Amino acid sequence: MELIHPLVVHIPVALLLAGTLFWIAALMLHKRYPFLRPSGRLLIFIGTLGAWAAVYTGLLADGQVARTLCDPTIAKEHERFAYTVGYLFSAFVVVDWLVAREYLAFLSRKYLRAGLAILLLAGCGFLGYVGHLGGKLVYQQSAAVYQPTEGCVEFN
Repeated sequence: MELIHPLVVHIPVALLLAGTLFWIAALMLHKRYPFLRPSGRLLIFIGTLGAWAAVYTGLLADGQVARTLCDPTIAKEHERFAYTVGYLFSAFVVVDWLVAREYLAFLSRKYLRAGLAILLLAGCGFLGYVGHLGGKLVYQQSAAVYQPTEGCVEFN
């Protein structure tokens, strides 16, 4: 079960990062390249669904991996920030949908788009940190590649 999580997690990361680039580029280039905003929205929507699938498979893998870790707090921090990423991108999807349908027409589009861009950049920042923690789990904490010594003496 713990091998499914790495298979599921990498595609949403790529989709969310590419979607963020497209959406933010559309803020400046929407007249010349009108396809950027809808493409970014689609990539972020699919990536958000994939991020929640990654959270789910991570929870399934946690039962297998947690008992072999030298420092299980890294796994908990990885999980906590993965939820944060899911919530940030989910909030973006909902608010962007409301803006696109003009349900928030009483608010300034300029400020809404600036807020959405900040939400995306924050999501990408947390996504990078979640990836960093995932790498620590795999390469330092025996979640897959690295096998520490008995008693984890190298971490003392």
